[in-house]
Amino acid sequence: MAQLGFYGSAGIVTGSNFLVEDSRGTKIVVDCGLFQGDFDANKLNAQPFAYKAAEVSAVVLTHAHLDHIGRLPILVKDGFRGKIFATSATLELTQIVLKDAYDVMLSNHEQDGAPLLYDQPDIKRTFDLMQAMPYKTRTEIASGIFASLYDAGHILGSASVLIEADGKKILFSGDIGHAPSTLLPHAQTPELADAIVTEATYGGVDRTLKHDRLTVLHDAVNWIVQNRGVLLIPAFSVERSQELLYLFNHLYNQHKLPKVPIFLDSPLAIEALEVFERHQQLFKKDVQQERQTDTEIFDFKGLFLTPTSAESKEINDTLAPKVIIAGSGMMAGGRIMHHLKRYLSRKDCLLLVIGYQAEGTLGSKIVDGARSVFLMGDEIPIRAKVEVVDAFSGHADNKELIDWIKGVKLSPNGKVFIVHSEPDRALAFNEELELLLPSITVEVAENNKVVEI
Repeated sequence: MAQLGFYGSAGIVTGSNFLVEDSRGTKIVVDCGLFQGDFDANKLNAQPFAYKAAEVSAVVLTHAHLDHIGRLPILVKDGFRGKIFATSATLELTQIVLKDAYDVMLSNHEQDGAPLLYDQPDIKRTFDLMQAMPYKTRTEIASGIFASLYDAGHILGSASVLIEADGKKILFSGDIGHAPSTLLPHAQTPELADAIVTEATYGGVDRTLKHDRLTVLHDAVNWIVQNRGVLLIPAFSVERSQELLYLFNHLYNQHKLPKVPIFLDSPLAIEALEVFERHQQLFKKDVQQERQTDTEIFDFKGLFLTPTSAESKEINDTLAPKVIIAGSGMMAGGRIMHHLKRYLSRKDCLLLVIGYQAEGTLGSKIVDGARSVFLMGDEIPIRAKVEVVDAFSGHADNKELIDWIKGVKLSPNGKVFIVHSEPDRALAFNEELELLLPSITVEVAENNKVVEI
C-alpha cells in the first residue's frame, strides 16, 4: 500500500507539502510551499522537514505560487537531488518567484534579523533540477511511480497532479481555478482515482458575484477621477496582475477607461509578463483568437511599468488621479506597503481588495475593519475607502470544488482529504461533501499525519 503524509497546508491555507511513499520505500513530494501569515509562519518555515530530503526521489509542483514552491531551495539545501517536475510555464514562473522571494528574505534579514533559510547557490541548484512535463502525459518520475498533470485553471501552467504508486491513484487538486477565468480554460479532471487531496480555500462558501470584473474596475477608476484620488490595488504578481492589465486594456479598447496613469509597480509581475507572452497557447480559445487582432493584450496607452526602485518612487510625483497595482496581494510585503503608508490615511484613496487575505496578514486586518495598522514602524489611521470584491478570485468556490470532485470516479473505498483551508471552512466543506456525496469517505487532513491508500 502507498502511504500519504501531510506536512503543510493541513488546518491552514499555506505551506502545501505532501509526501507519497510506496511499499519499496520510494518517496516523492507534491509541492513544497512556504508558510505565510503572522501566526508562526517564520517558525514553521525554519523547522526541519519531517522526512529526509536526501531520500526523496522527485518533486512535482502544482503551480508557481510561493505557498506551493517557497521551500524548494530549503529541500535542496537539505540534500534533495532528484528531479523537480512541473509544466514549462510553472517552472519558468517558479524561477522568477524564488529569485524575488530570496531578495525579500535577504532584505528582511538585513532590516530586522529574520533568518536566512537558504542562499543563492541553493536556488541555482534548485533550478538545475527542474524538468518540464506537459499536460496529460503519464511520466515515470521515480522508479515505479508515475505522474500526470491536468490543467487546474488557476494560474498560468497550474496543474492538478495524479500520482500512481503501488497500483493506487492519488489526485492532488493543487489550487482549482474559479470559472470563468479571464485568461485560462476551465479546470480538467482525470477519470479515475483512489484518493483525492483537495483544496478548500472557499469550502462551504458559494459566491454570488454582484458585478463582473470590468464593471468593478470601471467604477473604481471613475470614483478616483471624481474624487481626484488614488486607486490602490494589491495584487498577486503572477496571474492577478496580468489579468488586471488585460481587463484595463479591454476598457481602453472600448473607450471606457478615463485618461489616468496606471502603474504596474511590481518587478516580479513585469518579469512574469514575458512568461505569459511565451505561453499564450495556454490561454483559453477566445483569448487566443483575440490576439489575432490585438497582439498587445497586456498593454495600452497610459500604462507605465516601474521595475526599478527609482521609477517606483517617481510615482509619488504624479498627481492624482492615478492607479497603482503592486504586490504583495495579501499586503504582507512588497512595494504596496510603501503606497499603503502614503495613502491609506487619505479619504480620497480607494483600496480595492481583490484577492484572498490569509488570517494574520495585514490585508486580513484591514478587511476585518481595523481603524489603524502599523506600517513600517508607524501607526497609520485608515481613512481610505476599502472595497472588498470577490469577482477576481482565482479559487473555485464551494460548488465548483464539489463539481470538480464529482468529475472524478473514485474507487469503492476511495477517500477525500481536505487541505489548504482555514479550519472553519474545512469543516463546512467536509459537512457539505458528506451530505451531497454520502458514498465517499471524507476527512479534514491533519498536519504530520500519515494515512494508507
